[in-house]
Amino acid sequence: MDTGHWLECRDCGLLQILPPPKPRHVRHCPRCHRSFGDGANHGDAARALTLTALVLFALANLNPFLGLSFGGRETTIHLGSGVGGMASHGSDLYPVALMVLSISILAPLGRMAALGLVLLELRHNRNPRLAALFMRAADQLRVWSMLDVFLVGSLIALTKLHDLATVEVGIGLYMLGALVIVMSLLEMTIDRHAIWQQILPAPSADTPARPDWLGCEHCGMVQEPGEHCVRCAAHLHRRKPHSLDRAGALVATGFILYVPANLYPVLTVISLGRGAPSTILGGVMELLNGQDWPLAVIVFVASVAVPLMKLFGLGWLILSARRGLAHGLTDHTQLYRMIDLVGRWSTVDVVVAALLTALVTLGNLAEVRPGLGVLAFGGVVFVTILATEFFDPRLLWDAAGENHA
Repeated sequence: MDTGHWLECRDCGLLQILPPPKPRHVRHCPRCHRSFGDGANHGDAARALTLTALVLFALANLNPFLGLSFGGRETTIHLGSGVGGMASHGSDLYPVALMVLSISILAPLGRMAALGLVLLELRHNRNPRLAALFMRAADQLRVWSMLDVFLVGSLIALTKLHDLATVEVGIGLYMLGALVIVMSLLEMTIDRHAIWQQILPAPSADTPARPDWLGCEHCGMVQEPGEHCVRCAAHLHRRKPHSLDRAGALVATGFILYVPANLYPVLTVISLGRGAPSTILGGVMELLNGQDWPLAVIVFVASVAVPLMKLFGLGWLILSARRGLAHGLTDHTQLYRMIDLVGRWSTVDVVVAALLTALVTLGNLAEVRPGLGVLAFGGVVFVTILATEFFDPRLLWDAAGENHA
């Protein structure tokens, strides 16, 4: 880590020398301004935060999350109860239940465990190959780990219920809030490039560059052409295979699913035998009528504006890459980063539906039933996240003749 090394930017494809780390300085790509981190190795702090996160995750799952009392009857749920709540309403909602399970339990736990194992392996210098395998798994699980989204969805669910019944906040919800803070600190502490360099250093700046070098899309290792990456064992490709075709098909699917996601009811709230189905926009209007306009804005942005922005934005990027537009390449790359950053927040409506379905199960007194709208909306979120992952922003620069690809 004392010398610079060769690196290919994952956003624009520029082959460059990443300078050695300097305290309190962040390194950026000189062409598209992608951040490469400060290069600092905060191993001890990262290990402590990872252990704390695992303990808080266990406490958040073992303790009651939310409680509801109405008409002399009470019900209590845990963090993972939304999975069973969705699955109990028929096999049609199994995909939504699996999605909730993945973003709230499997992906966060897998990422924390994988990061912990990476940091332990590096501390004892035991098995670089195993550390690379765990680090690659942690990177791939990051996009699906959405505890922060789950926390916001829990607060929205609380707001929706305050006029219906008495809601009690359990210790599990407080533990989730603390966990989200610790996970945010952990993400700030970990520097991906520093960890990958510690696992296996990339070619140093003293090594002459070769025109046939490939950059691994998973770990960023610049290397000679081959079938597998010498550091993380991933398949090597100059660009993501069939990127534009796959992303385009998923974007088209997202547009198709967006229509029933907004036309069909997401939830039906039944109180004392009476109730009416509610769509996504209907839920926004209910929050506005209840003077909860901050949450109404959050729901509208996350569930209506963001999905549309992602679909149109990705469609424009795919069209730009196919046509080889040479102007505004940096702006297009920044648009891709923004889509990648905010797209996960569309999941908040799915979280709200899962929690309300699990919590409000009081029979004839009060009940919340999920509708087909939540299935379609979950599909929109899923395909847009996949489309973002499949799209390769380096193709924008390739098509404009800026890269040797």
